[in-house]
Amino acid sequence: MVAATADDPSNAELARRIQEGDPKARAAEAELCQRFWQRARLYGLRHLRGVTEAEDLAQQAMEVMLQALRQGRVDDLDLLDRYVLGVCRNVAHTLRRSGERTAKAAQRLALEPAPPVEQTPEPPWGKQAVQSLTLCLGGLSQREQRVVHLSFSEWQPSAQIAEQLGVAPGNIRVIRHRALRKLRGCMDQAGASA
Repeated sequence: MVAATADDPSNAELARRIQEGDPKARAAEAELCQRFWQRARLYGLRHLRGVTEAEDLAQQAMEVMLQALRQGRVDDLDLLDRYVLGVCRNVAHTLRRSGERTAKAAQRLALEPAPPVEQTPEPPWGKQAVQSLTLCLGGLSQREQRVVHLSFSEWQPSAQIAEQLGVAPGNIRVIRHRALRKLRGCMDQAGASA
């Protein structure tokens, strides 16, 4: 382990600054990201399919590391290298699983042709159901409403929505999932009371 100096503090010293909310915490965060980014990216290149996935892994690993340090969830700061390696391993596993699910879904969609426009059936709900849905949509937060609208009215992919809203694509999927669960619950209540 390298001894900390005023010019070149150790990883543990930088992490300590972040945990303690030191005035130099932002600079410490930047320095730690600079030190660990390339290692995380190389881990991604070794264990994932391509450069984009490796950079996604590095970005997510840096976010997880910084969040854990800010919240004081890293117990042994002297073993920060090992902690980051474990984060990289977990993120790679998640990205591989996500990629496999996406590939399977794309394959399923490729096998099921969409019906021609003139044969698209009319929705099976009436005016009361549309009113209930409108009311339920109004109960969602603005962010959830925006994600649902962009997903199902404009048919935009998660990555494009994430770029517009300034969040990670994974967050868009979580927001959409929670919004749909709320809508389903609200519609079930509206159906039960009708």
